[in-house]
Amino acid sequence: MTIDNSPPALEANGIVKRFGGALAVDDVSILVAPGEIHAVVGENGAGKSTLMRVLAGILIPDEGIVSVNGVPLTGGAKSALDAGIALVHQELSLIPEMTVAENILLGSTPTSFGFIRAAELRATAAAALDEIGVSVDLDESISRLSVSLRQFVEIARAVARKPRVLILDEPTATLTPAETDYLLAMLQRLAAKGMAVIYISHRIPEVFRICKVVTILRDGQVVDVTRIEDTTPGAVIENMVGKELKQDLDSRRDATPGEVVLSARGIRAHNVNGVDLDVRSGEIVGLGGLVGAGRTELVRAIIGADARTGGSALITVDGAPRYITSYQVAVRSGIGYVPEERRTDGLALSMTVADNIALPNRRELSVFGVQLRKKTTAFVTALATAVALKPPQIERNVGEYSGGNQQKVAIAKWLGRKPQFIVLDEPTRGVDVGAKAEIHRLVRELADTGAAVLVVSSDLPELLELSDVIHVIRDGRIMGTLSGAEADEKSVMSLASGEKMVGA
Repeated sequence: MTIDNSPPALEANGIVKRFGGALAVDDVSILVAPGEIHAVVGENGAGKSTLMRVLAGILIPDEGIVSVNGVPLTGGAKSALDAGIALVHQELSLIPEMTVAENILLGSTPTSFGFIRAAELRATAAAALDEIGVSVDLDESISRLSVSLRQFVEIARAVARKPRVLILDEPTATLTPAETDYLLAMLQRLAAKGMAVIYISHRIPEVFRICKVVTILRDGQVVDVTRIEDTTPGAVIENMVGKELKQDLDSRRDATPGEVVLSARGIRAHNVNGVDLDVRSGEIVGLGGLVGAGRTELVRAIIGADARTGGSALITVDGAPRYITSYQVAVRSGIGYVPEERRTDGLALSMTVADNIALPNRRELSVFGVQLRKKTTAFVTALATAVALKPPQIERNVGEYSGGNQQKVAIAKWLGRKPQFIVLDEPTRGVDVGAKAEIHRLVRELADTGAAVLVVSSDLPELLELSDVIHVIRDGRIMGTLSGAEADEKSVMSLASGEKMVGA
């Protein structure tokens, strides 16, 4: 029985899953009642994603049984789907070239004699969107939708299968506050109709807002299962990390910026309208603004990752200035870039941790074009340790790691180059509180050693905590500049939303 003695919609008993010699899930049991929103939380590497993939039949457990409405699953993903389990992954799996309707029915497209029943496909897709309360053109290509709308289409795809159990992994990671509010209210509506929801999030306030029960994982094991009303955010975090996590969000770096390392003038590109920007050595500059304001487009144009239609960017290292005319020039000039979309732009998921970290460091790890194995192993191991990769298996494919651990690898590969200037776009999206603190430490250490750091973040507390100065972007322009001491959430949001403008 569940924690409130109601019959479970989903029951997993004694789940064990190993990868080689590593024990990812160790004797985990979970019960979720119909109509219950049940949180599963834990640090990156705690086993959450592996457990969810077992529940959804994507992975077969080495030990243990998963049951839906008391009936054990007997096969893989199809068996779980037929039983009524739908999983929405953190990293979206839509096909950009296909339409909204085609993606919603992907894998279950209605056909007759090999021909698609278009009317039925559209009606079913429309019903799924109506169920979650989202309006979007069924004939629109996924590639033309915003990231947030793609997230809702992914959820509609799951809901179209009329699941008994809906599993969501970090569903609000790419959403604005307003979109997050809408999603949470939508999940409450689905639960009120009897759907069981398993909710994975590193955003603890969201867990306390909509969830009834929380299961806490650490090192692949369940350390606590409790009603939300019987615990506190502090207690949940302490159980997640195994210790009290002390974070002084009001602390500021005692920074003394040096000479200008990056100087951008009149930058124009897609969604960027004439921006001037300087970043100095030893300085952390934050870029704030709402989704779609042009922050990512700006940094990609500066470093040459995307084409500029106007303006110039100059990097000065050891007194030698150099114009950034391409991304290749940027990397050779000592620039590091951790992109927003780590899975598509920042990492090679089918390659090992060692290969990913070695990629931008091949010259230092090779002699006459031949990579030195022992030197590479020592180099990669040191960096994996520095970013606290869990588990630190450098020969494991990056795609097998959780999102937070993938982000650590994306950062580690640039740390090895000791960059003079580094851009971090959403550096802690989808990362747990413990790993977030570790990444913040790494960012500060980079600045303390003299690197110029540019951070793009939609997480306002993070932006306020890290930045020595914050430029707020709206409509592809800097609408105001705030020092770390004077910045607060209200001042940043008023600039981002257009309530006021402060001279840069």
